Amino acid sequence: MRVLGRPEIVGVPAEVHVRKNALEFLTYLIARGGSAYQDEIAADLMPEPSRRKAAERMHTYTYNLRQIFTRLGGDGSDLQLQRHRYVLERAGLEVDLWTMLDAVADAAAASDQQARVAALRRAVDAYTGPFADGAGYLWLTGYRYLIRREYVEAVVALADNLAGPARAVLEEGRQHHPYDERLAAVLKGFTPTR
Repeated sequence: MRVLGRPEIVGVPAEVHVRKNALEFLTYLIARGGSAYQDEIAADLMPEPSRRKAAERMHTYTYNLRQIFTRLGGDGSDLQLQRHRYVLERAGLEVDLWTMLDAVADAAAASDQQARVAALRRAVDAYTGPFADGAGYLWLTGYRYLIRREYVEAVVALADNLAGPARAVLEEGRQHHPYDERLAAVLKGFTPTR
């Protein structure tokens, strides 16, 4: 699944229909770390319909996603409803956002500079564009901001830990977010220290 850039379930055969709202539902669950309660989902994604109608829609989206996951080689258990909470099975899914965030966490936990740089490079490389770019989901502004901030912090940290190619890392970050003030300030004041 890609959510950095335009949301997409990678590898879906052309004859398989991906519901637009099911893709939004999946993107939302990914942004939430893989799980959310039905009430939270209804409030953020579909505040107008009744509770009953919202629950019916969630079941429809779940059914569509399970069919897709099954066609992609899974057993349909990658998305479960557990006590009014939808849960994605992280082990069964490859998600670019989670790859990026896991790499950021690995960098923070790294015991040496080489491991830290490798993890930061994985984080920066996983980022292919703004979260849910072009999707127009009403709920995504806060998530997009937080994800962009994680990316920018990873770019700046990587540049701080690199000798030669640090400027290139900063320029790459500016390509994704040309108006980010932090990147502009770091790039403007950048002088290689090593």
